[in-house]
Amino acid sequence: MKYVVVIGDQVCRDYGKILRNELNDCAEIWMPDGVVESSLRLLEGIRDWVLKRQPDLVYVASGLLDTRKICYGVTERLVPLEAFGRNVQCALNLILERSTAIPVWGTIAPVDRRRYNGGIDEEEAEFDYDNESISLYNEEAKAIAERLGVSVVDVYGFVKTAARDESVRPDGLRFDEIGSRLIARKVAKSLRELMA
Repeated sequence: MKYVVVIGDQVCRDYGKILRNELNDCAEIWMPDGVVESSLRLLEGIRDWVLKRQPDLVYVASGLLDTRKICYGVTERLVPLEAFGRNVQCALNLILERSTAIPVWGTIAPVDRRRYNGGIDEEEAEFDYDNESISLYNEEAKAIAERLGVSVVDVYGFVKTAARDESVRPDGLRFDEIGSRLIARKVAKSLRELMA
């Protein structure tokens, strides 16, 4: 039985419990109590969540909040792309250098703009998540992971290629049970292969 730490935002909020059930025959899954929404929060907690636990594998799928605009009318993101890349590199280096765990990076899922624009309140809409920015952040993280020899699970790709009915997100950001099940199964398949 492998010991796996799962860290992230949508994974901890939406599909983590289903992922745990998908892997219950081969892995014990541990997740932080709270949702890890940004690369900054990831860096804050990585010592307690990973270095002290020394799991066999660490699946990190965080960063949606990093891509959020600071406020309405401002194009700058909460965590600028360069800083996001630095945070990802630091997090992966910490795992690689100070633990025996295999790190795995999960890309940020795309937003459903049709639902996002109409499905959330005006206060949340000002932050304007968009797939162009999410793609840039994903490409940055994937390039860093590749340089470090870290495997990537393409959650963005899973969601983008799924039929609309299979990746239901009532507010365009969070996944319901159908979407969560789809992602959890795809992620579980990838993690099984890496644990074999």
